[in-house]
Amino acid sequence: MIELNQNQPSAHLRDDVESLKQLTAHRRDKYKQQSHSLLGLRHHATTSLASPGAWLKQLPTRFVLHTVVALTVPLALLLSELPARPLVPAPTATSVQISVPLGVGPIGLDAGLATMPMVGDPPLSEDQALPVPLSLSSRSELLAPLTVPAMISGDVVKLRNGPGLAYDEVGRINGGDGVEVVGRYEEWLQVRRDGDQTIYWVASELVDIPETVVFNLTQMPTEMIPPPPPPKVGTVHEEGVNLRDGPGTNYVSMARMGLGQDLTLVERFENWFLVEYGTQYGWVTADFLNIVPGVIERVPVAQGVPDPNPSLTGAVLENAVNLRKGPGSAYDRVGSINAGSNVQLLAKYKDWFRVQLENGTKAWMFSDLLKIAPMAVRRVPTTTNIPALPVRARISRVSGGGGGGGGGTASRIPASGDVAGYAAQFVGSRYRWGGTGPGGFDCSGLTSYIYRQFGVGLPHSAAAQYSTSVGAKIGNLSNLSPGDLMFFAGTDGRRGISHVAIYVGGGQMVHAMTSRYGVQVSGVWNSYWQNRFVGAVRPYR
Repeated sequence: MIELNQNQPSAHLRDDVESLKQLTAHRRDKYKQQSHSLLGLRHHATTSLASPGAWLKQLPTRFVLHTVVALTVPLALLLSELPARPLVPAPTATSVQISVPLGVGPIGLDAGLATMPMVGDPPLSEDQALPVPLSLSSRSELLAPLTVPAMISGDVVKLRNGPGLAYDEVGRINGGDGVEVVGRYEEWLQVRRDGDQTIYWVASELVDIPETVVFNLTQMPTEMIPPPPPPKVGTVHEEGVNLRDGPGTNYVSMARMGLGQDLTLVERFENWFLVEYGTQYGWVTADFLNIVPGVIERVPVAQGVPDPNPSLTGAVLENAVNLRKGPGSAYDRVGSINAGSNVQLLAKYKDWFRVQLENGTKAWMFSDLLKIAPMAVRRVPTTTNIPALPVRARISRVSGGGGGGGGGTASRIPASGDVAGYAAQFVGSRYRWGGTGPGGFDCSGLTSYIYRQFGVGLPHSAAAQYSTSVGAKIGNLSNLSPGDLMFFAGTDGRRGISHVAIYVGGGQMVHAMTSRYGVQVSGVWNSYWQNRFVGAVRPYR
């Protein structure tokens, strides 16, 4: 039996000892290798120093290039910190304030351009007429108010010496002309014309300029706006002063004015003033006006005056205008004349003119169908020498007859003046197709409703109302009387009777027209209605 030694190390401890021995041996070997490498490096360095040429030949080329770059960069940085030339302190000079342009002034860079690398954009071409930069402008130009080019948008615009209609007109400018806008005050703009430094005022509505630009203009302070001058007004100091249509007593009087009447002075010519009197413009002599000092000189001089002896002619406005024997539609028609023809004005009576045609024919025409200058109208003499109305023969009633030529039973049927007066109250009522009451009418619905109030029943159809069973037919417009039914064809684009109206006298008729117009009054002498007129019926009562 073997007895165990209690002092013998355990197996775990023996393993640790073996590990330490191995680690010690490994480090000893590594030390020997490093020592050998250092000895080799020392030997190599000694050899290189002894013969550097041979050593450099053995180095790779990239090592040489890297070494040159590494040495060059620090040297370049060091040289860049050195000044290009010695710094010489600037001599002290006395400061003198003079007027010079703002900015640093032009800098000569031409010499440096030759040595600068061609990188970036080329300089601007001097051939393009470059504007002077603001930094080189004079102080007065740089601080000048904003000016904006604009254009006059009206036809002929008045230039005033202040921002308002109370200021005087000092000139005029045509639409399309260019101006410079230099300031504003409320709704008025300060402008000046090309080549003229005079400042004028124009309403902003008459200048074509963006709204956003207007609010960037210089706003004139109120204290710099001159007060408006005294109004150009004259006061009549006598009773019954004539307002004439020209500057002289040889012109026609248009009205008589009362004492104390204030008149706006528009223009002047010699000792006469063109004035505004209500809705009229006429001339008054200065002898009958009180005008405060300093006003007369501000009234513009008239560039011309009207002819006291204008040509008494008129131009026909429509085609197929009737020429009659007397001043009224009850007179016989003697012919017609078309639009564009000129007639000589011989006399006037109420709303009618006696005219003479180019072929010498004399007749009467309704004034609304003529275009006549007001100066001529006032000079046409008024006459009371008018022909007597023609006497119409009375024809006995023939039962069931149809008086298509204006006779027949129509002459015995009384004119329905009461119907015409009643019809007038519906002017302005709305149109409603099929309507037969005050809430809305169509054409035959209106006529049937009106006559129903007088005990006469009419069918609700224009074509059906044009019948001898309704009344006596009348074929001529000159034979119409108030209350007669007038019939028209082709008003809806189709053939046959399509419209009916009630004649109310004076060349007028009441009828329901369209949804847009409703019930309205029209003139029967209009070429549209004359060309579509078929006939009329005077209903039996």
